[in-house]
Amino acid sequence: MADINDVRQHMDVIDFDGHTIGKVDSVDGTRIKLTRRDSPDGQHHYVDASDIARVDSHVHLLRSGSAIFGTAAGLGAGAAAGAATYDSTPHHHDDRKKTNWLPWVLGGAALLALLAALSQCDDRDAARTGTDPVATATTTTTTTTAVGAYATGTTAFEVDRYLAGAEAAPRTFQFQNLNFDSGAATIRDADQSDLNDIARVLNAYPQARAAVVGYTDAEGPAASNTELGAERARAVIAALGERGVAADRLEARTGGESDPEASNANDGGKFANRRTELVILSR
Repeated sequence: MADINDVRQHMDVIDFDGHTIGKVDSVDGTRIKLTRRDSPDGQHHYVDASDIARVDSHVHLLRSGSAIFGTAAGLGAGAAAGAATYDSTPHHHDDRKKTNWLPWVLGGAALLALLAALSQCDDRDAARTGTDPVATATTTTTTTTAVGAYATGTTAFEVDRYLAGAEAAPRTFQFQNLNFDSGAATIRDADQSDLNDIARVLNAYPQARAAVVGYTDAEGPAASNTELGAERARAVIAALGERGVAADRLEARTGGESDPEASNANDGGKFANRRTELVILSR
């Protein structure tokens, strides 16, 4: 948990999806008094210190605005388009105003009735298919870190845990699923998901700088492989840029055919050597 004493008035508050959800009005004990962005009620709200991931020039939260507030209001027009459906119950009310609670009570009762109906539908669907909804929901194991949930052992999980910690830079990470076809610098469809997660992690730590290093197998002249490695690194940087990572935070490097990961005597080894690495240069 971040030190709430680092929080200052008028800091932007950013949720883990990278959306600015408001500004700090003041610090109240172990809570931030927050003026929410585009709030429909014009009132203040509170965020607990336990929801803060870190504080730099902004306050970064561990959860999404929807998870914290239960409302799309305050996320901005762009973020609200992709947010879940919320109720708009404020977390704090202005004591100077007299609040009519009846609409909120009726809305809450309607929401509870809807959730109960959906739960019954899930149970009936499970009975028809012979599945246990609880067992089905827990078959995938993920670990929640400072940014979000990533499967343990993935590149995104390791990079996220490193950036949330205090270990010194630089630190090198090999992409788990970012290899290239022989002689090519085109990112494969199978590797797009890993790029999405890595971009999400890097966007959550906007001060971090990194290098992308492209490698090749030993087929062809060494000079050509040096250039091919650089092309692969530039292709990865371009793909991360399409996912919101600023290009000036990344630099392309090449390892060519040097430092092979496996033997170049067989196809499996060659494929392993056509890899990509991410080097975190600074936080």
